[in-house]
Amino acid sequence: MTDFRLLSYVRIKTIIALVMMVYFSFFGFINYSSFAQSDSNQVSSDSIKKKDDKISQTVYKWFGRQNVNVAPLTNEETVNRFLKYEGKVISQISIVRFDAFGYSVYDTTIKPERSIEKFGNSLHLKTWKKIIQNNLLFKEGDKVVPLDLAETEQLLRQSNFFEDANILVQLLSDSNHVHVYVITKDIWSMSVGVQYSSLEKMKLALSERNFAGLGIRAKAIAYYNKTFTDKWSYQGEFDVPNYFGSYISSSFFVRKGHSYETYLMRFNRDFFASKTKYAGGIELLKSDEPYRVFTDDSVVQISYQSQDWWIGRSVRVSRRSGTSAPLNLVFALRYYRRDYFQSPPVSIYLNPIFHSAENYVVSLGLSNQNIYRSSLYFGFGNTEDIPVGFKIQATSGIQQSTFQRRFLIGGELSAAEVTPWGYLFLSSRLGGYLAEGPKVEQAVINLRAQYFSNLYHIGRSDIRHFIRYDFTRGAARFSGEREYVVLTNNYGVRGLRSPDLYGQTRLMFNFESMLYSPHYIYGFRPAFFVFADFGMVGESDELIYQNTLYSGFGVGLRLKNESLIFPTFLFRIGYYPKLPPDAEVAYWFISTENRRNFEQFRIKEPYILQYQ
Repeated sequence: MTDFRLLSYVRIKTIIALVMMVYFSFFGFINYSSFAQSDSNQVSSDSIKKKDDKISQTVYKWFGRQNVNVAPLTNEETVNRFLKYEGKVISQISIVRFDAFGYSVYDTTIKPERSIEKFGNSLHLKTWKKIIQNNLLFKEGDKVVPLDLAETEQLLRQSNFFEDANILVQLLSDSNHVHVYVITKDIWSMSVGVQYSSLEKMKLALSERNFAGLGIRAKAIAYYNKTFTDKWSYQGEFDVPNYFGSYISSSFFVRKGHSYETYLMRFNRDFFASKTKYAGGIELLKSDEPYRVFTDDSVVQISYQSQDWWIGRSVRVSRRSGTSAPLNLVFALRYYRRDYFQSPPVSIYLNPIFHSAENYVVSLGLSNQNIYRSSLYFGFGNTEDIPVGFKIQATSGIQQSTFQRRFLIGGELSAAEVTPWGYLFLSSRLGGYLAEGPKVEQAVINLRAQYFSNLYHIGRSDIRHFIRYDFTRGAARFSGEREYVVLTNNYGVRGLRSPDLYGQTRLMFNFESMLYSPHYIYGFRPAFFVFADFGMVGESDELIYQNTLYSGFGVGLRLKNESLIFPTFLFRIGYYPKLPPDAEVAYWFISTENRRNFEQFRIKEPYILQYQ
């Protein structure tokens, strides 16, 4: 279904700016003379002004300068910037805070020039210094550990309320002491959105990602649907990160109306840094909600409650240095229970997802993660932290359900590396149960590979290629919901959906080539892409290659302002050579999409591999 989202910040000039994107992007193609494969690119904030084109000069005056917060592209570990200061004493820490518009963490001399930038900053409350201090892995009087500085940058950039962060070290006259500058740039944290389908169905949303500069996230959503007796329903979310520097975060969620009544409370502390020793969390959930049954396209009401507890201890295996992350051995325990009070029909081999069950799970893992600093992967010019390393995790436990007692087993092996040819990620995961017999039940194996090419330069435009491979196979599955895999928009061929595209084995291959325009329109950067998706789905007792190959090809446009909280705007046109029966096809599609993230190698709570 085509989804249109209209955001309140859209004005006439912005609409004109969308039209002018064609012009801007065209000038990114002409007069190119090189085609280099490199991740080294410095962008000047004055580059647009230097165009010897009068029309370009006029357009620049209308729509403003190029984004000044473009990150430098590198191909080395973040920690390398701080190696020469290792062992020196931190005598002073200065925190430099920038508003959302017109500033750069890489050039502190750059200031807002346009009235709209200054006006936007006047409406924004900067993040409190204390909040930033709570995220530092070092303090005054400590000796410089390069890894702590590099991971602090990553923690700050991972926060929902910073667009970017940069740490600079200045050597003082006393060569044994340094002055550390922590520079942050806020993101515009408030958004108002409207999702409109018809006069009978719409959604209104208000979100604040950095309430009062405290890093607190709050979101309120109102749903209107005329077909319900209670025409309005409401949803509220409230998140508090890092209580008083403890790195304990909390989340609260409520939704009521339209057959929903859901309450969730969560407290969690991850292994947020290499030197973190303890982690754990608790989640309590109670919900009454509608559930759409895939096999017969019906809706049933379900009611359940759950509790989830876990705790983990990390032990350093290798000797920790300031130059690289240590090898950590992690032991974790988890107790998870869910009780269903209302659900579709169940039996020992029917609809196991709706079985009331409690799980006792233990895991042992070995992990190592280092960070590269780069740009133009999933972002549009801001700094991105590229994780490299590996993770090995073995999981075992006992499940006691309504009908039987089983052992559960699982494992994961994943790794990633920055090679001379680009970024490569590989992962293999498996999971399943051992019932009396013994016999294997509800087994699943998943193999994934992702490759991101180096950045290619055509004139002043940048191109990167993305390749994704995913193979999922189930064995000894039961019948009912979630006992199959589907080949749909999210798991296969984008824009294609059919009730016939499901089975126990799925193979998909996705290719995408993205061209980033060098120009910005009020801070919005356009990126054009072409894509090719291929997918097959079948039964587990046959070779996947014996099934029909479905494919989709197309072009599209993404538009994003990294200084704003709003998601990426997406426009896509697709072509599908072969369609299954009763297919729903989005030949053209306008919507928004949330930002994608890299796979991390820090071990979290023990988990049961989901079949999806």
